[in-house]
Amino acid sequence: MGIQGLLPLLKSIMVPIHIKDLEGSCVAVDTYSWLHKGALSCSKELCKGLPTSRHIEYCMHRVNLLRHYGVKPILVFDGGLLPMKIEQENKRARGRKENLARAIEHESNGNSSAAYECYQKAVDISPSIAHELIQVLKQENVSYVVAPYEADAQMTFLAVSKQVDAVITEDSDLIPFGCPRIIFKMDKFGQAVQFQYSMLQQNKELSFSGFTKQMILEMCILSGCDYLQSLPGMGLKRAHSLMKRFTTYDKVIKHLRYSISSVPPLYEESFKKAILTFQHQRVYDPITEDIVHLFDFSDNIEDDLDFLGPYPF
Repeated sequence: MGIQGLLPLLKSIMVPIHIKDLEGSCVAVDTYSWLHKGALSCSKELCKGLPTSRHIEYCMHRVNLLRHYGVKPILVFDGGLLPMKIEQENKRARGRKENLARAIEHESNGNSSAAYECYQKAVDISPSIAHELIQVLKQENVSYVVAPYEADAQMTFLAVSKQVDAVITEDSDLIPFGCPRIIFKMDKFGQAVQFQYSMLQQNKELSFSGFTKQMILEMCILSGCDYLQSLPGMGLKRAHSLMKRFTTYDKVIKHLRYSISSVPPLYEESFKKAILTFQHQRVYDPITEDIVHLFDFSDNIEDDLDFLGPYPF
């Protein structure tokens, strides 16, 4: 889902780029975002289990485009289901199921354009589809990583540990994760826009003057994210003004409790868990070949961290 409405508000610091400008670089790729886009042209076949390779060809065209311009891609796949996202994933699964039923109904009524639209919303990028692409990547000698849990955290880890120079994605979640350099909206010709975290202070639409990295993360969670739904009437601009005024989420929540907003009893606890999930999710380190946390913990962190994804023994 990403952070609703965030990218348009960062337009002033988004810089047009062509992937040839990344020559000699190594980039991590949000593979599921490519698979989702590739699946749009063959969603009916994928929903019905009919043979098609158009989604794989879509991904490989972009892989080869990067390689043509001297860029080394590392394709990153989502792994296990993160406990913090179970509610969101269940909601998405229900939506896909409803759209599949609608697609079949439209098709039986002869309304092929409405059916096509619903098939696109119903398609699921399953582990078997990911496996199919991985087999092609192996044949083509393309590097890939399967994250223990979320690709977003994994790609951020590769970027902050300088194992890659940038991340290619469509997902604004990489910004609250703290990813330093993100390439958005890459098209089939290699045109894209670049976001650099270090440029945030220069943003015009929303001023981040005086904002710390922690405040930006808390603002994004407050406005609603995959790990925690926003409170009623809480959008990005309101979350921004509250963080600017109070500087920490607990002070914002205290203010909201005493004003007109009704704050659910477990909201603050869930907020704390969302912060920890953005900061300390489990990722794979290809150098040590071990499962580590995205950022190391300071002391005094609670022991039960299974909501970050149980350690995969």
